[in-house]
Amino acid sequence: MPSLLQLLEPLIGTQLTVGGTSGTVIEVLSDPPALVLMTGDKPPIECDHLGRPQQRVPDSQTVSLLSPQGTALAPDLQRQLPTALAHALQRILIEPDEAG
Repeated sequence: MPSLLQLLEPLIGTQLTVGGTSGTVIEVLSDPPALVLMTGDKPPIECDHLGRPQQRVPDSQTVSLLSPQGTALAPDLQRQLPTALAHALQRILIEPDEAG
């Protein structure tokens, strides 16, 4: 069975909305299981320690793969991901003893 990261890596570059946060998946995390979404069209300007503008950095949000109760895959992901992928993630995240 593929690992959590192997299942999630193909999502990089995909547009998703999770928990009210919309963006492009730029990274996947395994512990805790989450997606990092780049939000917004224009990155904000990051300042140095003196307040001088230095560079543009993408605005990002980390969103959990789990529902708020932690007992299922996040409902937004259940609706947006292909059924087979959602079921595989559910098996790995919620039922790890049965998946192994």
